[in-house]
Amino acid sequence: MAVRNCMMWAVPCFVMASGALLLDTKRVLTLKKLFGKYILRMAVALIVFSVLFAVFDGILITPKNAGGIFSDSLNAIFFGTGWMHMWYIYLLFALYLLLPVYKIISENATAGQLRYMLLIYTVFACFLPFIETIAGKKLPFYICIYTVYPLYFFLGHALHTGIIKLPKKASGLMLVICLGIISMLTVHAYSNSANEPETSGKMISLLGVYSFPLYVVASVGTFGFLRKTKNQPVPVLDKIAIELDNCSFGIYLLHMAVLRYIFLYMKFNPFEHGGTITIIGICLLTLVISYVITKLLKFVPYVNKLI
Repeated sequence: MAVRNCMMWAVPCFVMASGALLLDTKRVLTLKKLFGKYILRMAVALIVFSVLFAVFDGILITPKNAGGIFSDSLNAIFFGTGWMHMWYIYLLFALYLLLPVYKIISENATAGQLRYMLLIYTVFACFLPFIETIAGKKLPFYICIYTVYPLYFFLGHALHTGIIKLPKKASGLMLVICLGIISMLTVHAYSNSANEPETSGKMISLLGVYSFPLYVVASVGTFGFLRKTKNQPVPVLDKIAIELDNCSFGIYLLHMAVLRYIFLYMKFNPFEHGGTITIIGICLLTLVISYVITKLLKFVPYVNKLI
């Protein structure tokens, strides 16, 4: 759990990178392009893979007839009851739908106005939920758009354009300190869950959400550190990175099928067969299999445009 929590900066950094790219003032975005390219692709991916995943479960995990699979597919699409990693599709829908508004803000707001907006989001989307969890009481203060992801979206833009400036060493130090605290909090919370269930429960709850202030700071540190790092050409690694980048959406969609096959269908428990080394092996195997399947699917007409 400590390792997982120390990787919680990954999704926020992806959202930050998206903000840095999509809010670029040089990038022209029409409603036709928004709905015809970005949103259409997410909608097709959601429908197709929700059905495929329901078929997968209906055949291999919990046998069901065609009616049950069809019902599961509809529930997965409209109520998000499908595989847990598909939540990210809904996040992309939310960001894309408001992207024209976000671009108006990023292109017309002054640096001071953008910093003010980031401050408001940080207070209301990060620190207030943190205080509510610790206090166990709901505070009456809120803002009308109450989610942490636009904060990450605009943070990426602000760090990329220099509206917020962080030295590379300071960014790296922020990340290291946050990861150390996150690790200690995780170990403490799970080790004392039996003796201090209420306190540990609150901490475990905080460690499970991207709005946790430590995750915000760690994500800013990671993004700032990598943003300031001068890339030197490394032919082999660069080629691998480009190849994985080209297949990344397909890998994201398919990797859970590999994991469910290993853990649910084969009922394989890595903690009984090598522990940490086995888990690392499964991670690498999942990446390779997902990449190979995605690469093969890219030769299929129309499918290659989806993944």
